[in-house]
Amino acid sequence: MKKVLVFIVFVLLTGCQNKTYYMRNLFYMDTIINVKIYDSNKTKVDKAFAEIESLYQKYENIANIYNESSEVYRVNHSHGNVYVSDELKYLIMIGQEWYQKSNGLLNINIGALTHLWHDFRTNYTLDDDLLKNVDISNDITISDNTISASHYDLDLGSITKGYVTELAGKYLESVGLNYYIINAGGNVKVGKSYKKYYNIGVQSPINNDSFYVVKGENISVVTSGGYERFYEYEGNIYHHIIDPNTKYPANNMKSVTVIGNDSSLCDILSTTLFLMSIDDGMNFIKDYDVDVIWFTLDNEIIKSEGFHYE
Repeated sequence: MKKVLVFIVFVLLTGCQNKTYYMRNLFYMDTIINVKIYDSNKTKVDKAFAEIESLYQKYENIANIYNESSEVYRVNHSHGNVYVSDELKYLIMIGQEWYQKSNGLLNINIGALTHLWHDFRTNYTLDDDLLKNVDISNDITISDNTISASHYDLDLGSITKGYVTELAGKYLESVGLNYYIINAGGNVKVGKSYKKYYNIGVQSPINNDSFYVVKGENISVVTSGGYERFYEYEGNIYHHIIDPNTKYPANNMKSVTVIGNDSSLCDILSTTLFLMSIDDGMNFIKDYDVDVIWFTLDNEIIKSEGFHYE
């Protein structure tokens, strides 16, 4: 359930011309993370870059399911009761909350399934019986810092990047660096703009152009789609966002973009909505203060009711 590798949402720098800015590129969570901070105090900005990199690195070391030294890797190779850090405990709590809210669509214990598809990308062999029988049941319980479950196959790719991007933005604001852009692949969070808005372009799933431009400040724009990170085998296209009900890549739409104040929420919702029909998604988001753009399989653009970014 990981997000896309490259920029499917990008920021056009309208809103901060002629202002001093500093930029840093990072690479964590299989994603190029571009950070721009607008301020005249280079020392303060350099310290902020170091703090932001430390945040992404910390959670990379916690949540990378393929890194043998990560905390999630340790958990996934454990049995019974397992002690976890406060940071991992909170991510699991978020995952379990959304497992209930999404009726099992967002399942953080789906790692055995995502591993099978990861291996398929490498060797193009997939045992359909093995796929059908892979255990993605989720009975994780949490008590203090101890988790328990019948098995552990954690994959926090649907949560971690948005969560850390939100932490990074909140950190910048806490130290008075309110004018910033964080572009973490399909996850963009922007602060204040000197011209009251940024132009945030959402890339089309069918070409390299932006099919929509969101104008705003102090917002997050997160897109999930299957068109940047996919592979073709025997005439079929397979992408990386797996539907736990079918155990195959979801095929409800080409992309979905969520716009809101909280990067963590937008990240979770973008994956959850990608796994739903558009009609179900329309109904689901009524409980949340977000705006949504669906790009359908027929190349139509559908917006949520009361869309604010016309």
